[in-house]
Amino acid sequence: MRFELVSYILGFILIVYSAAMLPSLAVAWWFGTGGGAPIVISMLLTSAVGAAAIFGRGENRDADITPREGFLIVAGSWLLCSLFGALPFFIAETFVNPGASQTLFTIFSSFTNSVFESASGLTTTGASVLTDFNQPHAIMFWRSTTHWLGGMGIIVLSLAILPLIGAGGMQLFKAETPGPVADRLKPRITDTAFTLSKVYVLVTAIQTIALMFCGMNLYEALCHTFGTVATGGFSTHHLSIGGYENSAVNWITILFMTIAGVNFSLHYRFLKGDFSCYKKSGEFVVYILLLAGASLIMTLWIFPSGQEGGFFRSFEHSVFQVVSIMTTTGYCTANFEEWPHMAGMMLFFLMFIGGCAGSTGGGIKVIRIILLAKIAYREMLRLLYPTSVIVVKQDGEAVNDRILYGISGFFILVGAVFISSCLLLSAYGLDFITSLSATAACLFNIGPGLGAVGPYDNYAAMPLLIKWWLALCMIVGRLELYSVLILTAPRFWTR
Repeated sequence: MRFELVSYILGFILIVYSAAMLPSLAVAWWFGTGGGAPIVISMLLTSAVGAAAIFGRGENRDADITPREGFLIVAGSWLLCSLFGALPFFIAETFVNPGASQTLFTIFSSFTNSVFESASGLTTTGASVLTDFNQPHAIMFWRSTTHWLGGMGIIVLSLAILPLIGAGGMQLFKAETPGPVADRLKPRITDTAFTLSKVYVLVTAIQTIALMFCGMNLYEALCHTFGTVATGGFSTHHLSIGGYENSAVNWITILFMTIAGVNFSLHYRFLKGDFSCYKKSGEFVVYILLLAGASLIMTLWIFPSGQEGGFFRSFEHSVFQVVSIMTTTGYCTANFEEWPHMAGMMLFFLMFIGGCAGSTGGGIKVIRIILLAKIAYREMLRLLYPTSVIVVKQDGEAVNDRILYGISGFFILVGAVFISSCLLLSAYGLDFITSLSATAACLFNIGPGLGAVGPYDNYAAMPLLIKWWLALCMIVGRLELYSVLILTAPRFWTR
């Protein structure tokens, strides 16, 4: 393990991360509502640490990154960026305008709260401890920017602009990109990262313009677009998207949440002229069928209750919440905890599924659900034909057994982490529903859950240790367990 090489790459990532705070500084200047000083200090501290890490780099700068080093860089970058991303929130307490409300910034006066909010933003979870939304525009904009950076992944975005990583960049791409298989679109990994980033920016621009046509100003449109294309869920309104009471905004958000939950390589192929790429993807077809089926069932279940008014209003809220939860975005237009119990149970199970592999969504991923079902079916067939060779196929191609073993191991790890987390939360006195849903919401990067962390509640009242644990669950879930848990294996640190 070449720790000096790891330090060198992490240093560059921190410098890129500090540069990402510049737009927030521009927002502070434009609105003049404060928050600029905390942003400047955070930029200086983050870039200084990054420069120190680069300065301490030894020789062999052009050496390729090994798989071990790649996993350490990926896990280290998310942990460091979660910590340094908390600086604007935490430092802001020192720069309260004496004439301002006494409640301003107090929710971030705790470093634990600041790190929780930063990790939630970066991992696109959207779980929040914020109770007072009367914050400077710069601080709120940085809060949403962490979503946008984490959506495509700091590593993938960095690969697009840091050719120094070279051939070893594939190790980082595999370690960071969500899903069983990293989809390489170009011969060079930096070209692949740059291509995905361009599609990401294009989708961001289109949704921003669409929301502005619906009445949002540029600031609100950007903040909510960042939360949508990254499937994050942070809003500038305390009632989330529902606070705007605008059906056009709701349907635009539904459309782009659905787009964000699709493998971005499919969007790229579509833009390149392969207009049949979506229907040729079995994962995409199942993804759309799940969204459509769950939305229809939800509508038929809550409409008779009369809680959301007429049929079309019930349909709109049902589709919105189904898409929001399954894509792990976490935006809300209604308090679904007041819906019939069956509706809440359906949303709870949708938390586990998530979006497609290669999307910005969290969760287990649709492709893993499909392949796990095919593995189970293959085992049933083997009972009938013990000597036969049965190949699992997806989209007409045989799936390597190593991928199938990896998926089986993934489900075992998910189960172990989920159960451990639920037991820990219960040990701290949280009720059964809250323990289950808070774990699912953080581990699968969703945000709102049920019980004490419902759509109109937050995580501010959670015990201090639980906040740190859930923040770690967010990072572990965002990196799909293996990339972080592998660091706990003793053999990882030995030759």
